[in-house]
Amino acid sequence: MIDLTKTKEYLRIDESDEDNFIEMLIEFSKEEIANSTGVTFDSGGSFKTYELAQLIIITDRYENRGSQDLEFKPNNILSSLYTKLKYSDLNV
Repeated sequence: MIDLTKTKEYLRIDESDEDNFIEMLIEFSKEEIANSTGVTFDSGGSFKTYELAQLIIITDRYENRGSQDLEFKPNNILSSLYTKLKYSDLNV
């Protein structure tokens, strides 16, 4: 599962000014994946597809938090990861 340290490394953030915001985005990413796929991360395993989906969601919300652009823009990579999460056996 993605944690604050991994997320900040991925986003290339060194300071701790936005730690609370980033932690909120981590929780949001779990909710977003569960709402979009029905999949939750609760087995404690290492699921790279789930983690990558989290990072994509977190990055999008981090970089576009002040955006006034409300138009829906599909994200093909995220859609592909959602499909993989929905239809793959996560217990493998």
